[in-house]
Amino acid sequence: MFRFITQKIGNKLLLTFIVILVVVMFIEISFRIYFGLPDRLKIADESNKEIMDTIFATIKHPLTVGDSETIHRDLEEIASKYTKINVYLCDFNKQIAFSTDNNSINKKIDTVIDNKIFSETITEHLAGNSEAPISKVLKVQGKRNLISILPIKNSPECFHCHGSSKNILGAMILKTDVENVYLTVQAQMYRSLTLTVFAFLLAIVVINFVVNRLIKKPLHILTEATERFSKGEMSTISNYPKDEIGTLCETFNCMVNEVAKSKMELEKELTRRARLLEEREELVALLQKANQQLKELDILKSSFIANMSHELRTPMNAIIGYTDLLLDEVDGPLNEEQKASLKKVAANARHLLQLINDVLDISKIESGKIEIRPKEVYLKELIDEIMVTFEPLLNKKGLTFSLNIEPGAERLYIDEDKAKQIFINLISNAVKFTNQGIITLKARVSERGKDSEGNPQFIEISVSDTGIGIKREDLDKIFDKFAQADVSTTRQYEGTGLGLSIVRGLVALHKGMVWAESEYGKGSTFYLLLPFKKEVFERPGPIIEEKMAEVLAQYFEVPKEVFLQNPTYEGKLVRCWDYTQCGHVNCPEYGSSEKRCWLALGTHCKGMKICSYPEKADSCRICEVVTDLVLHQEPAIKEVSESSNKEKVVLAIDDNPDAIDLIRKYLEKDYKVIGILNSAEAAKKVKELKPVAITLDIMMPKKDGWQVLKELKSDKETHNIPVVIVSIIDNKTLAFSLGAADYFVKPLDGHSLLKKIKSIETYRAVKKVFILEKDETTVKDLLNVLKQTGYDVSSTSNSKEAIEIAKNYKPDLLIVNITDPDTSVYDFIDFIKTSAELKDIPMIALTDKELTDEQKDALNGRIKEIINKSLFSEEQLITELKNSLKKIGGIS
Repeated sequence: MFRFITQKIGNKLLLTFIVILVVVMFIEISFRIYFGLPDRLKIADESNKEIMDTIFATIKHPLTVGDSETIHRDLEEIASKYTKINVYLCDFNKQIAFSTDNNSINKKIDTVIDNKIFSETITEHLAGNSEAPISKVLKVQGKRNLISILPIKNSPECFHCHGSSKNILGAMILKTDVENVYLTVQAQMYRSLTLTVFAFLLAIVVINFVVNRLIKKPLHILTEATERFSKGEMSTISNYPKDEIGTLCETFNCMVNEVAKSKMELEKELTRRARLLEEREELVALLQKANQQLKELDILKSSFIANMSHELRTPMNAIIGYTDLLLDEVDGPLNEEQKASLKKVAANARHLLQLINDVLDISKIESGKIEIRPKEVYLKELIDEIMVTFEPLLNKKGLTFSLNIEPGAERLYIDEDKAKQIFINLISNAVKFTNQGIITLKARVSERGKDSEGNPQFIEISVSDTGIGIKREDLDKIFDKFAQADVSTTRQYEGTGLGLSIVRGLVALHKGMVWAESEYGKGSTFYLLLPFKKEVFERPGPIIEEKMAEVLAQYFEVPKEVFLQNPTYEGKLVRCWDYTQCGHVNCPEYGSSEKRCWLALGTHCKGMKICSYPEKADSCRICEVVTDLVLHQEPAIKEVSESSNKEKVVLAIDDNPDAIDLIRKYLEKDYKVIGILNSAEAAKKVKELKPVAITLDIMMPKKDGWQVLKELKSDKETHNIPVVIVSIIDNKTLAFSLGAADYFVKPLDGHSLLKKIKSIETYRAVKKVFILEKDETTVKDLLNVLKQTGYDVSSTSNSKEAIEIAKNYKPDLLIVNITDPDTSVYDFIDFIKTSAELKDIPMIALTDKELTDEQKDALNGRIKEIINKSLFSEEQLITELKNSLKKIGGIS
């Protein structure tokens, strides 16, 4: 019912009017009951008092003289005239002396009017406690009566009979039947209810008619027109009332006309934009082609600069060297003018050499040829070592240096040499552009770049000065190559304009960020983030801030993990995520000198916008690259397979069909190669096909190669199948620690891969290990670690005895010291190689020195691993042995 009312505006209005009517009638009835009855009773009370006063005035004289007959006659006359009124006169003992009802004479008044309240009231009045007249409505014998009491006071006229001792001689009681008053009020209430019901029904009819005529019908017409409009029909309303609904209909007509007009314009605009889109796609293709050509030119440029820098440094070093020799007067004395000229030559030559070195450094950074070797470094020791170089210049200019390292920021995990170059450039600039004051270096744990658990990973270091400062409009370009804040600055302070560009590139290699703040004329502050945790470099991709991922995930309504994983495009990993721009023309940083993906922490947006959350979030939300590279749906990829009659299967897991095809061509003569493009299904396919070996790419969407390798090595059904990594990234340490059999870096050497597959095809699960080693310490260590791992181990130090043990023991793996002074060890190796039963047993060779190529060839490929004991401590030797066992399938 409520739904029927709430869905129709007419029903709402009808219900409203009815509710108002009911409330008004309820109030009217309530007023009649609440005020009508008391008013009528008040009138009756006043009438009673008037009657009592009249009666008392009439009988007062007869009472005074004792004329009883006159009193009885007057009361009888009253009784005959007022049938609903009874008058009683009683003495102070409550005995009725006179009454309109002769039957009650000589009776007690409280027995005639049998009511407790009345009895208490008359008693109180006769006792003289109250002299004022009083009226009350009391029930007597089931009927409501208005009873009025008028005390009769003693007066001098009465002293002759009653004396003067009593104050009240008696009372006159007037009893009036008021039952009709109540019945009258009740009748009025019923009439009001009847009128209400009639008005209620009449209101329903009238209001319903009015609502239907004036509201429902126009609204229905408007609704039908709106439905037609929603279906695309541009029809207007012709007949409508001249009220508010009519105004609404008129507005609807205007809207329809405007939409129709806009629709026509939109169709024209869509046609125009379709043509523009076609032209844009052609332009995008041309831009992408041009961008690729620019990248190739950039590579050629970097190569040319590197070659030229090397070629220029040699004669420049010679110029500086011979100039210094001349200044030292090795070839004879010089006059002052000659010395001054040679000093200018040396100074300019050194300036040019510095420029060449900077160009070479920036070229290496851009070409990605610089590798960093991070380690734990104490910041104070690093800065103290650097400041020794600047002390003479600081003293000369009268500058002071302040170092402030907060708790927790004492250590960094960085490449020490590259960090020195960063700090030297920043401090050198501060000293160069500061003539008086102080240079301050501060370090604290940064709130930027936290890991997924909210733990800090970076130290924020600032280098501030009180120098000339940088203009706000120049801050945007100070990190660009060959850029300085002001052309006049170059002339006054010299410099190549490459220092800060090199700083940015080296900081980026540490997955950090650098930015600047400055107030012109008061000084500048350069900030940089450098990691202090090793885990920063262990992550395969760049640092994507958790807060950035949360903001983008909330905006695009996807899980935040979408932005924390490596994105793909057209089934391939996007390289821009790994520090190289993809060249997408819709990227906000298209054409920027910043070479890293701009979504990564530390990558600079255009100008000097800070390179982290929250400043980058607004730009990221409107980026088409995010939509194309991160949020797109991966197309369904069909597995690549090839029918073959060969029984030996090699499973190639790679998201690039061309890479799988290349592996097939190398191995197809000896093996059936089946390709898997979807890494998420790799484990399932391995269990179905049971290949002799697996080639595995690392950089794959959805599930990368490391995850696949862990999954295969943790499953009992697949952990013994050899896995060869074939990838563009080089991380052999991690691969072997996870159980990979070998590692090839693309571009792939197919012949080496075939040779490796053939060699590992003979692998079997290692359970029994035999050791031939004379060094007792090495044997003891090997026995302990192998037995703890669960192997059955046997050992000997005698080569001849080893042959007999090998025949009977039939081990799964041999560990032999091949540099033993006893040459009979090679007899043992020859026996193993020629034995039909033992020739396929893999062998790990222990050596005390590096083997020559001839010695390695003499082993004829039977040695699976060679471990040089002289290069490792005892603990490291055990670790190296475990890695070797993993590579040949000995440890799952």
